[in-house]
Amino acid sequence: MIDINQNNNDQQFLTFYIAGEIYALSVLYIKEIIEYSVVTKVPLMKKCISGITNIRGNVIPLIDLGVRLDLAQELNLNKRTSIIVIEKEDEVENFLVGLIVDEVNEVYDICTKEQEDAPTFGSKIKKEFIEHIGKINNKFIPILNPSKLIDVEELSQISN
Repeated sequence: MIDINQNNNDQQFLTFYIAGEIYALSVLYIKEIIEYSVVTKVPLMKKCISGITNIRGNVIPLIDLGVRLDLAQELNLNKRTSIIVIEKEDEVENFLVGLIVDEVNEVYDICTKEQEDAPTFGSKIKKEFIEHIGKINNKFIPILNPSKLIDVEELSQISN
C-alpha cells in the first residue's frame, strides 16, 4: 500500500498504465493506492463499474478505467493491478471511489508551462476525460479529469 500525502503541491501527478498506455492523475485527488482485492459484483450496474469493495470499513464502488475509457472490453487482471482510491466531492457530501488500473507507475512533477490543453482529435479516449496533456521526459501524457471520470449521474443509470 502506498499513501499519497494530500499536502503535495498541485503540480504532482501519479502516472499509471491502462491497456498499455500511460495516463496521469493529480495527487490532490488521491487518498491512497492499494492492491487489487476482493470485489463484490452489483447487479444492473454499468459495465465499467466492477462492483464494490471494503477498504478499512468503507464500502466503495470500483470503476475499471480501461472499460470506462473504452480502451478495454473487460478487466484484465494481473499481479500489478491496483486500485487508486480518490475522494469525489459532491454538492451534498464527499465519498470515496476506487479506480482500477493495470499498473501504477510513479509520481512526477509537471510544471504548468509543461501542460497543454487536450487535443480536439487524435486521442484514443473522449476529450472530456482529459483535463490536460502533460510533458514528461519529452513524452506527452494525458492527465485525466476525475470529475468527468466519476460523473455520478451518468454512472448511476441502470445498465441496459
